[in-house]
Amino acid sequence: MNKYFLKMFLASFLSFLFIEILFKILSFGTFFDFELLRIFLFTLVFSLIISFIYTLFKPLIAKILTCLTTLIIGFYSLLQLNFKNFMGNYMSLSMLGGGGDADRISNEVSTFISSIRPEYFLCFLPLIVLIIIFIWKKKWFSYEKPTWKNSLIAIGVIIILHIISLLTLNITPENQLKNNHDLYKTPTLIDISLKEFGPTRFIIRDFIYFIVGDETHNMIEIEEPPVEEEEPTDYTRYFDDTAWQELIDNEDDEVIKNLHQYYMSQSITDKNDYTGIFKDKNLVLIMVEALDLAAIDPELTPTLYRLTKEGWYFDNYYAPKFSCTTGESEFIALTSIIPSNSVCTPFTYVNNNYSSSIFNLFNHSGYTSTSYHGWSDNYYPRTKLHKNMGSTFYNSDKLGFSTSGGWTSDLELMKKIYPMFTENDKFFSFVITVSMHFSYEFDDATTRKNWSQVKDLDTGITMKRYLAKAIEFDQSLEYLIDSLEQDNKLDDTVIVIFGDHHPYNLDFDYLAERSPIDRYEGLNEDRMPFIIYNSNVEPQVINKTASTFDILPTLANLFDLDYDPRYYIGKDLFSDEETIALFPTGSWVTDKAIYLASKNEFELKDDSVDESYIQKINKILNNKFTASDNTLKKDYFKYSVLSSTE
Repeated sequence: MNKYFLKMFLASFLSFLFIEILFKILSFGTFFDFELLRIFLFTLVFSLIISFIYTLFKPLIAKILTCLTTLIIGFYSLLQLNFKNFMGNYMSLSMLGGGGDADRISNEVSTFISSIRPEYFLCFLPLIVLIIIFIWKKKWFSYEKPTWKNSLIAIGVIIILHIISLLTLNITPENQLKNNHDLYKTPTLIDISLKEFGPTRFIIRDFIYFIVGDETHNMIEIEEPPVEEEEPTDYTRYFDDTAWQELIDNEDDEVIKNLHQYYMSQSITDKNDYTGIFKDKNLVLIMVEALDLAAIDPELTPTLYRLTKEGWYFDNYYAPKFSCTTGESEFIALTSIIPSNSVCTPFTYVNNNYSSSIFNLFNHSGYTSTSYHGWSDNYYPRTKLHKNMGSTFYNSDKLGFSTSGGWTSDLELMKKIYPMFTENDKFFSFVITVSMHFSYEFDDATTRKNWSQVKDLDTGITMKRYLAKAIEFDQSLEYLIDSLEQDNKLDDTVIVIFGDHHPYNLDFDYLAERSPIDRYEGLNEDRMPFIIYNSNVEPQVINKTASTFDILPTLANLFDLDYDPRYYIGKDLFSDEETIALFPTGSWVTDKAIYLASKNEFELKDDSVDESYIQKINKILNNKFTASDNTLKKDYFKYSVLSSTE
């Protein structure tokens, strides 16, 4: 190998390795571990490849290409770091091309840029150093034409090192949800992929995954459920699976058959003392934009505070953030299916059959299902998606709201829609609020309207703006309850409130200061309020681990709907079954343990379990991720018993 090649390789390698190590430290707070060796080898191979290609050109072009590559890797790493900082998760190319949060960022470019932390700009330091060296030390990089011998040696070294680097994929950290071979092929667990492979190799794999497409279907290893020797009780649910077994026997598609077998093998949640407690009552399900624990205040949001004291308050509830946060939190609540990590699920799978959705369950019980949002379909195709789920959706266009002046008032939304859904004898109404949406960097109509109530608070100005927006939601909630009471409908109506995610682009220290728990511990960043309220119930605080996935099966049980609990990722929160709050990173929480996937660390909260419990839950979740992924890709419910019996 000639000196020209070696010097160009060394310049590239040191530049890329610096960015990789910087990203690793800023993202995961780690440095010396086995992943560093793998990333070192991946960076070594990548640097050899591009140096081999670039040194085929004249020095000026080679230097320009090297600088350009360094710029791309540095910019991509900065983008990933700030996307995580801004939106709470990392990004993929498929997700960026699918709308949702990508569109939100495109509409908030200035805010996104202003949120970049100073240390992220260190990603450009290698580029600056390269430019200085290339300009001031030209003689160091005097051109030498490569010989055939040198070229063959370089190719041989690259192949050998590449094989060695791939062999490191055989080593997967103990307890990791997905092994590195599968993760390398389909890098859908983005946090773990970035930690294990680094941003340079991740973007290569992500690009290949994006171009080639996602037609892979991993099969689920079906485990036969244990035979129950207990005598049936009055709470036992019964299902005749004859038609389901016929579908299995007659299905030629192995993936569909595997899904039939998987769902059929899941446990059937028994009924309980809470089954049917709200039977035939009305339901108003409210997904509150950016609702956080910090928004609950007896003075500023008295109605919300009142409901936490007079209703059922779940104080161990998590709102996991997927790639298209709001749209996929909504998707989870309505379907209890895990969204795809590689795409924006509400866009990609908008035309799927959702016969198992919560709208359809209520429709089959004689309810009229409607849904409302004070904004357009700009971010998510809700009009079509909700129709396929069984609801008539009303957006800002249908409701007559102008979106040119900023986020719609939740109070004005509630005033507009209340007479629409209450005209039905039995109604299920899904309301998506928007007033509390970021940005909190400037005043809008809502913050100006409620500013007098927050201006003297001892907190930052962005937090004051957030709380001013929370007041607007609270007023909408007050209007809803007062109207129901005046119309003698309050006793016969259940109000359920949950948040899609914590407020983005807001200094998390402010949220932590106003929260009753340590928001920096474990997965508490995503601890949110979840409230079920009816004027006839006795107040209680429920400590069981819960998440957005559990909303559908819990409500289905409370309203005694005709549903098969085997189809849902979540569980009825009033059952004896264990609940798992799962996250797109592969992290999870149960009543017995917490597992942090990106760090591959766990904490046992119950003396009755050990490390084998972590492995058991990870195996369960790996199957759940695979089942949901295949369900979406194959449009499974088009072939299910539910569809065939409609």
